[in-house]
Amino acid sequence: MKEETKNNKSKILFVVLGIIIIALIIGMDLKNKGDNLKMDIIIPEYFASKELKEISIKNEKIINDIINMIKKSEKVDSNEKLQNMKNIRWKHNRLTLTKKDGTKEEFNFSFDSLDEVGYIQKDGKVKKPSYDFFRYLCDLMEYKKFDTNIEKSVVNLFKKYNWTVDYKINTIKEKLPENLKHNAGEYPVKIYWAYNNELSKQIGLDFKDYLGKDITAEIYRLREPLPEFLKPQRYARGVVLKDKDKIIGAYIDMGRHTPFACSLDRMSLENITKKTWEQWIANHINHDDELEIKLSKMKPEDIIKEHYKALNNNDIKIILATITRENLCHYLTSNMDNHYLINKEKETSKTNIKSVKLLEIKRIHPSDEKEGEVTYEVTDDFKQHEQIVVEDGIDFNFYTLKKEVEKSGWRITQMGK
Repeated sequence: MKEETKNNKSKILFVVLGIIIIALIIGMDLKNKGDNLKMDIIIPEYFASKELKEISIKNEKIINDIINMIKKSEKVDSNEKLQNMKNIRWKHNRLTLTKKDGTKEEFNFSFDSLDEVGYIQKDGKVKKPSYDFFRYLCDLMEYKKFDTNIEKSVVNLFKKYNWTVDYKINTIKEKLPENLKHNAGEYPVKIYWAYNNELSKQIGLDFKDYLGKDITAEIYRLREPLPEFLKPQRYARGVVLKDKDKIIGAYIDMGRHTPFACSLDRMSLENITKKTWEQWIANHINHDDELEIKLSKMKPEDIIKEHYKALNNNDIKIILATITRENLCHYLTSNMDNHYLINKEKETSKTNIKSVKLLEIKRIHPSDEKEGEVTYEVTDDFKQHEQIVVEDGIDFNFYTLKKEVEKSGWRITQMGK
């Protein structure tokens, strides 16, 4: 009996000691986090730019995010991976953590966006973080300012679908269009909202009752990558629409260059609506629009002529009207500042074309065309206000047209060499 009592006391003592040790460890962790003053990040060859790219972070949440991602990194064989680090595309990068007592910890890291792989090393010890870590660092360079005071309702909404909200990128006032029927030659803002309302409806948030009203759009940086079907695009932004403080819509987008992404539960438009783009967009075109009817009756060669006439006259409406809606939507985010939802219409209201003369339209051999498309070799004589990519003078381009929607007739879907 005495022996049993002694054993029980030993067990109790062991548990108590364990609790004390855990408490000390946790306390030490929290103290260490609070002791951090700033983190400096340097990426010398950040993507296309050869200028030195660096940023100094003092936001406690951002610093802790980075530290936690490093701690969760996979340990690897140092000698082998140090050699691999030398062969990776983006190298010679440095991360310096400065503590309030003036001491510093320095890390070197290398990464490659194509293979989505990277390594970080300190004092010769190498770790392999999730590639989310490197996307995180690159986005710090992109956005520079961060609002980490995120409302709990927003955090919980994204958490429900396994997204981590890192920080708010921007808050923007928007006015939704009166309707979602797109007229020929209009900037595609109606298509933008129609598309994203489909994504938002997927999670039970239909904002059609707010058409014609002023709303607020909040853009958030998300930790996790976009779903596999959207590769090679990987960077995800979360958009939340609000009427005052009420969340009325939410969806995922990609930001610059690519106008649409997926719903919060990672579903595509096609999966949600069970329709192809062509079937879906047909329901969002105003087929009674006068210009729509006029263009729908034209032959492919006449659409090209109308397009060139508009280029010469800087007639933006006709320029936009003669291309497919899918192609048109790229105007929304092409070369966009990633702090915003989309490019504004006024940013696409001028071209660099001083004058252009259409010289010849010649169809290529039908055997070289895709089914449902026609392609022409077009010779023209361009004069520009500013010569940026090509020189003035006679040149040729290939124009491919298709009937995106049968009722709308032929429109330009591709142009170039």
